[in-house]
Amino acid sequence: MHKDAFNSLSLDEKADLVFQKDSFVDTRVYYGQTISLYLVNGFYVEVWYLPNENRIVDITLPTSNQLSLYKLIALKSVSY
Repeated sequence: MHKDAFNSLSLDEKADLVFQKDSFVDTRVYYGQTISLYLVNGFYVEVWYLPNENRIVDITLPTSNQLSLYKLIALKSVSY
């Protein structure tokens, strides 16, 4: 699946795909939201979760600037 096809999926369809693959990479916190990074089909995906509401609010493709916020020594090289 390509990024464009992923972006066209509903939130539920994106969640199904991300959690079927379950390739968790890292997590960060931003204004009370937990943002988890996954590697899915050769590209990175961020899952935005509100713990106080126990719900996923968005699943997005991060920009290179957003990827730089993770405390990783090296992310697998992917095209962005």
